Amino acid sequence: MAERVLVASINGTPVGELHEAGDIWSFRYDAAWVGNPRAFALSPALPLQPGALADGSTLRPVQWYFDNLLPEDGQRALLARDASIRNEADAFALLAHYGAESAGSLTLLPRGREPATAPALRPLSDAALDARIHSLPSVPLTHGAVKRMSLAGAQHKLAVVLQDDTLFEPGADMPSTHILKPTHQMQEIYPHSVINEWFVMSLAARLKLDVPPVHRRYVPSPVYLIDRFDRSLTPQGQWQRLHAIDACQLLNLPRIFKYDQGSVARLAELATLCRAPAVARARLFDWLVFNILVGNSDAHLKNLSFLVSDAGIALAPFYDLLSEAAYATRTYDKTGWPQAHRFAWPVLGVEFYGDFARALVLEAGRALGLTGVTAERRLDAMLRGIGPAAQALYALVEQQNAEMSRERPALTGGFAGELACLRVIRFTIIADMVRALSGA
Repeated sequence: MAERVLVASINGTPVGELHEAGDIWSFRYDAAWVGNPRAFALSPALPLQPGALADGSTLRPVQWYFDNLLPEDGQRALLARDASIRNEADAFALLAHYGAESAGSLTLLPRGREPATAPALRPLSDAALDARIHSLPSVPLTHGAVKRMSLAGAQHKLAVVLQDDTLFEPGADMPSTHILKPTHQMQEIYPHSVINEWFVMSLAARLKLDVPPVHRRYVPSPVYLIDRFDRSLTPQGQWQRLHAIDACQLLNLPRIFKYDQGSVARLAELATLCRAPAVARARLFDWLVFNILVGNSDAHLKNLSFLVSDAGIALAPFYDLLSEAAYATRTYDKTGWPQAHRFAWPVLGVEFYGDFARALVLEAGRALGLTGVTAERRLDAMLRGIGPAAQALYALVEQQNAEMSRERPALTGGFAGELACLRVIRFTIIADMVRALSGA
């Protein structure tokens, strides 16, 4: 097979070229990028240097890095079919087709191809979005979008711009500013995922965890929106991309190890790679505690990201926080909670929520590098705050729902199920874990 080449750029500046020949990937930084004093390496495994960085037969840092930009297997198959790519395992072909808008800062285009000249913004009406949602899962959410885009993860997603409460699709080289997700594609297993994620993310914000603003809309299908933390507004009012990598990319791991390689030791390793390790250690401990308290059992390594610049590496705001454990309760005709419900990875050897205890979490804090006093103080602050914060947030949802019901009565029927989901999170998951971690 002939060599395939893609040009990688950040905000219109060439960064390098990605090559593939005979299933061996390589990357060569652009000479001007290497000589730029503000330049940075895409990841520690792809050091900023002249010459080609080539994969071996076993260690494949180039392929692993770029493959991590693509969605998970189910979404990958759907995108491949929509792009008429015969082999869904052909990651390079998927990047070539969908690389104009990807996770993080990179745009990937075939050599010599300029960005499409479509309008910078195209309005996305509620009706058009709702029609796309109802076409799932046979047609991807990105079908019919102004430009091809690839977003990592297992759920259906769409990169959009939210401006003055109106949704747009970005065209040309305009960066998206928000990620949109409809209800989980397996809604018979994960019902009301939009309100679940909105609630848990909003709860994290009330507890002072660093999370982006989130929004819920009804088109009338419910959709969840999150501000992109890998975007910034210049003084001239232009959006630009910030370079972000997930923990698998930072640790030079293929995506298949996002669960298997999760551990407290890995969190400590991630912190040491940051320019402010002490800050990262404290924030990662808070993230771990919060995930345990709300039942976010899908807290794998690709759900942690880092912002990269010439100043170094910094832990990014948290995202993808929701209570998966809520769906393991009797409310949803399950009996796994808490004894048979696993966390994403063993915490110091402990796998099940029913076995999590105060001493274990404090030991995890010490393993992360916190002092015992600091770990206890941060744990107790969250234990004191999470119940009242969840109750206040639930009351806010009731108030918002009442207002929406007056303005759009057709939405009222869906609110009862959403509120039932939130009550499970508040009065079962959070209540159980507060008792467990309080030593009660």
